[in-house]
Amino acid sequence: MLHSQERSLIELPRGRAQADLPHDRGTDVAVEPVPRLEWSLATESHPSVSEGTTPGSLRRSWIHTAPERQVLGLFRKLHGARRGLPAPWWLRALDRGEIESREAAFAFEDEVHAMLSNRPGWVFVPWCGAGESGYWEYAPSDRAPVSEPTAVVLTDEHLGWLNVVPAHADDEPLPVPAHRVDGLLSILEQVETW
Repeated sequence: MLHSQERSLIELPRGRAQADLPHDRGTDVAVEPVPRLEWSLATESHPSVSEGTTPGSLRRSWIHTAPERQVLGLFRKLHGARRGLPAPWWLRALDRGEIESREAAFAFEDEVHAMLSNRPGWVFVPWCGAGESGYWEYAPSDRAPVSEPTAVVLTDEHLGWLNVVPAHADDEPLPVPAHRVDGLLSILEQVETW
């Protein structure tokens, strides 16, 4: 969340029109409120997620640690009907009432990680969008002419919460939905041959 000093730097003063604000010399730039900045700060991880080895190691931002009601409230306030804010799969599902809680989502991520990390060749990849949970790649599928290995990604597109994206070179193929951990486990041997 923004501290009061930071908030005063980006919000318009009460009772003042934009024309009353100081402009930068020689430009028409004025200070205006920036909701996406507030969301960016809410999803920013401290320290950086680039060294994460599990989904749990990425849960460092305000959206992961603040009271769930506050997180959902800010998301709804800033997100609105446009549905344009970058957010983890579980927050979008929670917003729609499709998952019971953030904790249930975290438990699901941890269950997927436990299953895949016990299989040879699966690697957790922490590099992803703002506030997201990472994904898993099947390292043996990373061979020529493939430029992107097979991946398992978390999604809010369906209630199974998992998609498998086959290894590919150019155009990304359609993801294969997997119904939770049991559904993924039932197709994993086939997935590992792609």
